[in-house]
Formats: sequence, C-alpha cells, structure tokens
Amino acid sequence: MKRLIFSVSIILFSFVSQAQLIMIDSETGDYRYEDVVAVEGISKNQIKERASKWLNSYYKSADSISIDSSSLHQKSSYQFSWKFIKKNIPLELFFDITIKTKDNRYKYDFSNFQVGKKVNGNIDSSDLKAYIERFPVKYQIYIEEPINTEITKAINSLAYFISNGKLKIDEDDW
Repeated sequence: MKRLIFSVSIILFSFVSQAQLIMIDSETGDYRYEDVVAVEGISKNQIKERASKWLNSYYKSADSISIDSSSLHQKSSYQFSWKFIKKNIPLELFFDITIKTKDNRYKYDFSNFQVGKKVNGNIDSSDLKAYIERFPVKYQIYIEEPINTEITKAINSLAYFISNGKLKIDEDDW
C-alpha cells in the first residue's frame, strides 16, 4: 500500500511540476487565447467601434489598428518582470490582438507571443515559447503567471467595454 501511495504521489508531483498557465492552441501548439463572446443587442458596427476604442485606451501602442469590414487587428505590448532565483528579469511581451465582429457576438484572438524590445521603431524579438523553454521547468511558471494574469485581465476588460461602452476600473485587492 505504501508503494502505491508513493508511486501515485510521484506521478502527481510530475504533473504539478509541469503545470502550465498560458493557453495552448490544440492544433498548432502555439500560445493563444481565443473565444467567441455573445453580446445580445449590440450590432456589428457598435462592437467594432467599442473594440477600436478599447484597443486605443487599454494598450497604448505605436502601431495603428488595422480595420477591415469585419475585424480589427493590432500589435500590442506589455512590460513585466519575473523572478529567476533571486534576480528580477524585465521583459517586454509583444502579441497580436485580432477582434472579429458580427451582430451580437465577437471573437477575440491574442496570439503570436514574442519577447524582446523595440530598437529604432522595429521589434527585435524571439518566440515566447522558445524563451520559456530555455529555463528549468520549476521556473517556467514564474514567467507564465504574469502573462496569463495580464491577458486574462485584458479579456475581461474587453468584454466589459464592449457590453458597457466604458473601461472598468479595477481596484487592487489587499
């Protein structure tokens, strides 16, 4: 019986130690957050207008928003730091946001995650997944956690803005 418990605990530990927060596309294996959200009573044009306002106010980006008949697209960035052993490592995360619109619903897609920096207006970056995999597994969660928190917060903010036409001001929990 003790052997069985020991074996099960080792298996569970291996799964927990390789836990992952960032969403992975099941088809491509790339990091990606996407979903379709229903918003009753809001037209395609209203959704597109609100999504454009949200992109301009939530992510201050030098890149302009490209808009076509049914979608918006912007390259956005987010600066954060993570702790590797005792050292804080600052990073800038670059990613694409695409919002497709239809009457009473929209589809968001956060994808093409890169880490790097802007040099003379150009992005010098590498793939986020390759960057994370460079580090021992036990430290990877420290990179993923602030990214997952930020993207989840952005998705919730987008949903609130499209439904209500204004930004929700979150207060810090303490």
